[in-house]
Amino acid sequence: MPSSPVLFPRAAPTGAVVRSLAALAAPMLLGQAGQVLIQLVDTAFVGRLGPVPLAAAALAGNLVMFALYFAYGAVGAVSPSTARAHGAGDRAEAAHTARAGVVLGLVVGIGVALVLTAVVPLLPFLGQPPEVTDAARGYLLLVAWSMPAAITAVVLGQVAEAVDRPWPVFAFMALAVLFNALLAWGLVFGHAGLPALGLVGAGWATFLARWVHAVALVTWVSAEPRLAAGRLALPDWGRVAGLFRAGLPVAAQDVLEGGAFAVGALFLGRVGTEALAANMVTVSIASLAWMVPVSLATATSVRVAQAVGAGDRPAARRTALVAVLLGAAVMGCCAVVYVGGGSRLARLFTDDPAVAALAGTLVSIAGIYQVSDAIQSVSLGALRGLLDNRVPMLANAVCYWGLSLPTVWWLTFRCGWGAAGVWAGYLPWMVGTGIFFLVRFLRLTADAPGRHPPPGAASSPSP
Repeated sequence: MPSSPVLFPRAAPTGAVVRSLAALAAPMLLGQAGQVLIQLVDTAFVGRLGPVPLAAAALAGNLVMFALYFAYGAVGAVSPSTARAHGAGDRAEAAHTARAGVVLGLVVGIGVALVLTAVVPLLPFLGQPPEVTDAARGYLLLVAWSMPAAITAVVLGQVAEAVDRPWPVFAFMALAVLFNALLAWGLVFGHAGLPALGLVGAGWATFLARWVHAVALVTWVSAEPRLAAGRLALPDWGRVAGLFRAGLPVAAQDVLEGGAFAVGALFLGRVGTEALAANMVTVSIASLAWMVPVSLATATSVRVAQAVGAGDRPAARRTALVAVLLGAAVMGCCAVVYVGGGSRLARLFTDDPAVAALAGTLVSIAGIYQVSDAIQSVSLGALRGLLDNRVPMLANAVCYWGLSLPTVWWLTFRCGWGAAGVWAGYLPWMVGTGIFFLVRFLRLTADAPGRHPPPGAASSPSP
């Protein structure tokens, strides 16, 4: 077995920890920016078609995001498991885990596509405006069948990042963004001799860009020396099933959180088409900042897992603490921009005055989320690096379904806050959950310094 890589000097200064996180988080951030830019490009183009296509894209997007919360969670054990093996210097284990993860990603993606296809006939029963559900059908089908490629690409990217190869992942994402933008420009409006398909054109652009992206990543990863044992071969279905079982609590966490936000968005459909369209604009803008804590959380998860694999649990603890402080500082700056410039940002995405005015208010509210979101996301990423998933799953159930959704409903309909009530109702409970995650991580890493479970150990330490 190769010697363990020297990743975490025990007495490393804080600056070295920050640089270690940044070296991984920066390309992850740029890759996340690519994912968000695909949505932003579609939103910007579709927003020029009017409120109904924009609301239809929002409706389809909410359903897709709900499915993605499960899918991303279901493959959520692949990255920390690969990183832990890499931290232990076990290249063969990392490669076998990566190959099983790719198979799992493809299977999960196909399952998501089938479920979303089955949902299409049920759109009229969701209580949304009829013209919106009619416009959403074709777009939703196309995005649904881009999911196998999207989930496979996510797994491939996480595998590369887990073995400290994040920059090629960013390069492939950048090419996918450019390809999607050119296709959407042509197919939405009919430029460059292509048919003007409107919202469906945006769906075709997403579908084709995601499949090209996945094929390119498969080709590159199959030749990556750090994953030499991961070339095409018969899948180890036992290993695939083990990763899926380890990822199920993560999937439940993400579904509980994302599902609560999706239900809140359905509340907006009952408020009106303008509220649904404004929410689509707000989510697109908020995603620009949201990708920062997501990227930092993923980098934290990888570094924590690598440290545990290398037998240096104190370094894992210190890495997480530095990451939480770094995330809170960065997102504090984002909060100032969103609170102060919400209206100006909203007008970049829609020409409709009523939608722009409401979205400006919602963006300002979203700005207040930023620091608490950083603490919650990074602390949860640190717990996932420990493969501690079950207790956070229960915490999300209480936070989002037991507390947040009743608050959202009460503010939206009983207090008459409308769309603003949806965005404001989650905030206090997200703050509490973030603090709980941070305290739990500190407790799990406070005792028995230096001891750690071996790679492949149980997915969650005892509470």
